[in-house]
Parts: sequence; C-alpha cells; structure tokens
Amino acid sequence: MLNKELLLTNATKDKFFSIIAHDLKSPFNSILGFSNLLMDLASRKDYDNIEEYAGIIMQSSTRAMDLLLNLTEWSRSQTGRMEFNPEYIEMNSLINETALLFDDIAGQKKITIVRNLPANVPVFADKAMISTVLRNLISNGVKFTHPGGKIIISVVENQSELKVLVSDNGVGIPKDKVQKIFHINQNYTTLGTNKEKGTGLGLLLCKEFVEKHEGNIWVESEEGKGSIFYFTLPNKLETKENK
Repeated sequence: MLNKELLLTNATKDKFFSIIAHDLKSPFNSILGFSNLLMDLASRKDYDNIEEYAGIIMQSSTRAMDLLLNLTEWSRSQTGRMEFNPEYIEMNSLINETALLFDDIAGQKKITIVRNLPANVPVFADKAMISTVLRNLISNGVKFTHPGGKIIISVVENQSELKVLVSDNGVGIPKDKVQKIFHINQNYTTLGTNKEKGTGLGLLLCKEFVEKHEGNIWVESEEGKGSIFYFTLPNKLETKENK
C-alpha cells in the first residue's frame, strides 16, 4: 500500500512539473510571437491579417488561463487546501453561465453548443467544483470537435441522482485509451481538431471533484464519431466536513 501511494505521489509530482515545464510555455510562446507580428503589421499599417492573429492570441490566452486555473485548483486539492462547501444551486443556471464562457472560442470553430435542460433543477453541490467540472468537459468538447460540429449538454434527473451529459460529434477516443483518461499514472493526451494541445489535467480534476460529491464520472466514446461524458450527483447530499 505504501509503495502504491509513493508511486501515485511521484506521478502527481511528475505531472505537475511536466505541465509547468512544457505545456504552460506553448500558449505564451504563441501570445508573444503573434503579438510581435501584430505590432509589426500595425507599424506598417498592414491590417489584412490582424483579425486572424488576434484570434490566435485570444485562443492561446484562453488556453493559458484554463491551464493556470486547473493547476491552481489541482495544487489546492492535492495539498488539502481546497474547501468543500456544498449548497443548493440551480444546475441549469450554472450550465448556462459556464457554456457562455465558450461562445467566442466555439464560434471561431463554428461549433454549436446546444443545451437541453429541464426547468428548475436544484442540486446540493459545491458550486466552484461543479463549475470546474463543466468548464473542463465543455472545453474538451470544443477542443476535440471538428469545425461546424455540435456539443450537446443535457440534464436527466431521477429520485436518487442528477445526471449531466456533455456529448460531441468530434474525434472520439480510441477504445484502448478510454480507461486511461481519468488516471494520473496513465499519461494519455492528444491534439484537438485545430492542433490544440491538452494535458489531461482537467479530467483528473473532474474525477476528483465529482467523487468528492459521492458521484460518478465516465465516458462512452467511439473513435471518429464522438464522445459522451457523464457525471452524476446524488439528489440529496448531507453537508460534510472536508473528506
């Protein structure tokens, strides 16, 4: 058991430093490079490519911000500094708020985000954690869906649980990789449809935060056809101290 915990700790540390050393550099390199190009174009009063380069800077900035948010939250969760504060929240409102964050970046790829939501779906949950789960699942949908594709967010409720589905008609996940995406010691990442780079950190956070609520998260995927990510939250969850 001790050896297993040590291996997990080392895998966590390796993942963290790998992201800082490699993944965080990429978006900032793009931002710096295309900012210099914009300055050069502006000085020459050449405005033909300004919109394109500005879009690339926005995408890179969004990616850097997402990565920093995930790193911060993951660091806090691994060191026990993330509080668990469940309260009654309106799931539909939270989904709508989170989906709106992706309007611009999804619009650039002409991806439609559809929300199939019933009216008034209260759930007892930590708003910040579930917002992070939604943000990462929608972000992955945008990243791995082809231009012109569609992402559908749905909510299904029964007496025992609330189930949220985030589906896309994107690239899908190879069958032999599906079980790896929620495990830190199984390093599986792939490029998005516009060569967006992923770290796998977002799904690790999703798993940790959903399980903190005594829920479950899983994926059904077919390579070349798309993926459906599911997560559940109990309909009734008593307030607990940090687990």
